[in-house]
Amino acid sequence: MSTPARAELHTLSPAECWALLASREIGRVAWSGPAGPTVLPVNYGIAEDAVWIRTSAYAALVREADESPVAFEVDDVDPAAHTAWSVLVRGTAHVRFPDDRGPTPPEVETWPAGPRPLWVVVVPSEITGRRLPPVED
Repeated sequence: MSTPARAELHTLSPAECWALLASREIGRVAWSGPAGPTVLPVNYGIAEDAVWIRTSAYAALVREADESPVAFEVDDVDPAAHTAWSVLVRGTAHVRFPDDRGPTPPEVETWPAGPRPLWVVVVPSEITGRRLPPVED
């Protein structure tokens, strides 16, 4: 019985990571709060070399992660083809209010109903990514 061919993981450049981040609208943000580690799916956009998450004023992310270290991940997996990629952003979360001056936030369509007047901006300290390409014959 032969072992199936396996592809090698490839490290993505920062430019490739930003392009992949910009190609999606759902990611996961993670932080450590009073109840321990939390990971939530969120709608997001990219602007000014940062990840912008639109959220409500009463969200746990706003209460627990402002000015704190966070991680943000986006990925794509094709189980049938055994291909995948992932991008991980590590940085600091900053809550931004609607009347704050500064960069213009990106357009972000939020999927849940209800007002989402605040932004959590993840300013990266590190961005890394990996890709598992198709196996070549």
